[in-house]
Amino acid sequence: MPHFYFHICSDRGVHPDTEGVRLPSGSAAVRREAIDRALLEMAAGREHDEDRLAWCYDIRDERDGRVLE
Repeated sequence: MPHFYFHICSDRGVHPDTEGVRLPSGSAAVRREAIDRALLEMAAGREHDEDRLAWCYDIRDERDGRVLE
């Protein structure tokens, strides 16, 4: 299974995902993981002084190729 990294991009810069996760090939699994992570981040209330609605993911594969944003 390929390895993917979900870097969070915000007004303050990039918050790198140094661990990543192994997922089945295909964009559906990557998108589902991105949605799940976004919901967890919102629930955790990380960095309250930032506009969390402006956050996005820069999802990269193990070769640092962009998969989704």
